[in-house]
Amino acid sequence: MSSLMIGEDIVAACSGLISAKKQQGPFSLDLTVKEISKVSSGGALDFGGGEFSQAAATILEPEKKSAEEPYGWWKLGPGVYLLSFNETIQFQQPAIIVILPHSRLVAAGASHAPIAIENLDKDVCVLLQVGSEGLSVKQNARVSTAIVLNAK
Repeated sequence: MSSLMIGEDIVAACSGLISAKKQQGPFSLDLTVKEISKVSSGGALDFGGGEFSQAAATILEPEKKSAEEPYGWWKLGPGVYLLSFNETIQFQQPAIIVILPHSRLVAAGASHAPIAIENLDKDVCVLLQVGSEGLSVKQNARVSTAIVLNAK
């Protein structure tokens, strides 16, 4: 039987948090953007993985509005991007992490498909789809929400 993990327990298994107080929800954890890359060409996928190749992507650098600002912005045009997170989440017990687009990401005109994973590490990314009007994203913005199902 599965149960929904409380936010406090998710935070305890997480590293790389920007602000646990602001990111923790009652049953969730907001994830923040670490890096955004522009997909330039598709990869290859087969059944066994022997012919797998990742999509080619170029890392985009955020730009500061002024030299005094500590964080910059990514100015994204319409299209597809790879987005990675500051946070990692590792559990000792079996669990499933479901990553959903943050409600403000959707309200800003972009989204990503939900994904389900066993551990959130530095190699996990989501495919960000930006609508026709584009999107500005500040470094460390909350872009996704993680909920966790205990597999007990």
